[in-house]
Amino acid sequence: MSMEARVTVFLSKLISLLILKEVVYEAQKCHNSNSCIYKNVLDTGLCWGYETNCPQHLGYSNAHCPGDHKGWVSSKHQQLQTFFNQADFGFVKQQILSKTTMCEPTAHGESLLECSSYLQFCRGKNLYLDFRDLPARKESFRYKMDVLKKGQIGGKCKLDKFRLHSEATHQSPLQSWAPEIQHFEELSDMVNEESQICDVFIDKPTFIMKIDATVNMYHHFCDFFNLYTSLHVNGTHSKMFSRDINILIWETYTYHSNFGITWSAFTQNPLMNLRTFQGKRVCFREVVFPLLPRMIFGLYYNTPIVWGCKESGLFHAFSKFILHRLKIPNRMAIDQVAKPKIKILLLSRNTQYRRILNEQALLDALKLSPRQYSVKRVEFTHETDFRHQLLVIQDTDIFIGMHGAGLTHLLFLPDWAAVFELYNCGDEHCYADLARLRGIHYQTWTNPVKLKPQDEGHHPSDGGPHAKFTNYSFDTEEFLRIVDLAANHVANHPAYRHMRSHIRESATDVIFIKSLEFKNQLPPTRSRKHTVNWPKNFTLTETKETQKRPVPSSKTLELHMKLFQTRKRENFMTVVVKSVFQRRGLVEVEWIPLPASLEILVLGLVVMGTKGKEK
Repeated sequence: MSMEARVTVFLSKLISLLILKEVVYEAQKCHNSNSCIYKNVLDTGLCWGYETNCPQHLGYSNAHCPGDHKGWVSSKHQQLQTFFNQADFGFVKQQILSKTTMCEPTAHGESLLECSSYLQFCRGKNLYLDFRDLPARKESFRYKMDVLKKGQIGGKCKLDKFRLHSEATHQSPLQSWAPEIQHFEELSDMVNEESQICDVFIDKPTFIMKIDATVNMYHHFCDFFNLYTSLHVNGTHSKMFSRDINILIWETYTYHSNFGITWSAFTQNPLMNLRTFQGKRVCFREVVFPLLPRMIFGLYYNTPIVWGCKESGLFHAFSKFILHRLKIPNRMAIDQVAKPKIKILLLSRNTQYRRILNEQALLDALKLSPRQYSVKRVEFTHETDFRHQLLVIQDTDIFIGMHGAGLTHLLFLPDWAAVFELYNCGDEHCYADLARLRGIHYQTWTNPVKLKPQDEGHHPSDGGPHAKFTNYSFDTEEFLRIVDLAANHVANHPAYRHMRSHIRESATDVIFIKSLEFKNQLPPTRSRKHTVNWPKNFTLTETKETQKRPVPSSKTLELHMKLFQTRKRENFMTVVVKSVFQRRGLVEVEWIPLPASLEILVLGLVVMGTKGKEK
């Protein structure tokens, strides 16, 4: 992909993040203002990809299918569309389109229940749940399918019993909400804050979560990923990303997890569980039953992925969402030295199995490599602050580790990074698929002759041989060869390459590209995403003085672009934009900090004066 195309893709992805609540609030104020200089960026037409009026070229996804389309599909177009529907925002669209009303209100203020296929996602209004049986259950529980019984969930609405029962076929704790929703019944009483049947009335929107293993990053982030996806399925209104929501965990155990800070990306309120409401009848004004981590053909635990495709926009957006909400700064610049080094992170395991027996020899080989890598070894334990883990991952170019849940960190690597699963222990698709969903380059060991297991491994349950239950030594030369392949990918990635070619020369935050021409044509680009927006963004004017003058249609037009950022240091976007536009002779660029409420980087395309008048 050309540099110009990469630039437009990155810029469009940044603009797409404007739908976050904080930015939407600022955008609405800007819309209502006569003097706001950001107005031109508010009507770009960019969208996520599942909206009914979202053209493909303006969608968030940059998915592509460079590999063979064998087996599953008969054409490249079908290959890409299959991937989009399986693992990208097309999956969201399918969930939205499959939603049907299970219980329909017949008058204002009555209840509503609607669900997607197989009751994988449901949401309701003015619903009643009866937890009066819970105090009798003395032992803590999770993964139970008998929490609710007939009549213990319902609302005042017209129930379609046949439709409900026909969809309630995925009877498993983490596959669907069928074990709970199948007991839904019509009520004769209204469900609201004045109802006598409600011991507690919850006014805030509440997301009820059935979660997977909280000690395992791979499994727990399947929970977080599906919750993020459910935000999109739930709606596109301005509050879809609000943190002023409740999260109710569908179990009676007190929640503990080293990854627990991730909940703060979704809610500012304390977590609740079923003990919070035991013995009470609880009514919810708005309640969401999100997508679950082990759905059939779900995301991402059971995701079937068509051959040859990678870089799901949905996974990319999830990564950026978590990093933004947890306030993890992006790695905006490489080391400020003449020859920056590629940064390698080796994730060490202090566990019984899958340890690297000659770990120090591999580290020494990396440090002595003529490529002069920057090498770091870490152990991420249950005591390691998770925000610190993400900070370390963001500062990594090549991530190396044995097969295990710690490799899930690859979700949060920089876009140009590579992951080297040192040995997949026979589970060849797990992290390879996760890497291509995220759009991260993947390498693994391919020559079994050049690695040595400590023994054949013994599975804890039956004692039989198993590759995951032993430790390994690795041939040093082969190890370096694979690392060098990963380093070649990083060094040649457009994002990394252009950052390297634009090492910052000055500490100033104001940079000007002066007195340049734009001759009534689109900038040369092969990107699908941004082309239609160039005329709109580059022919509008801002000030009262310039608004009185028509924009020249056939004369040289000088434009002034302002790019706003929240941080006072140059980032990848800025240096690439400078490079592209400086060569194209296009614009004047000025860097200005945004208000604190706009924490993410926002691309503000603001056209200032015209008629060749230098600003």
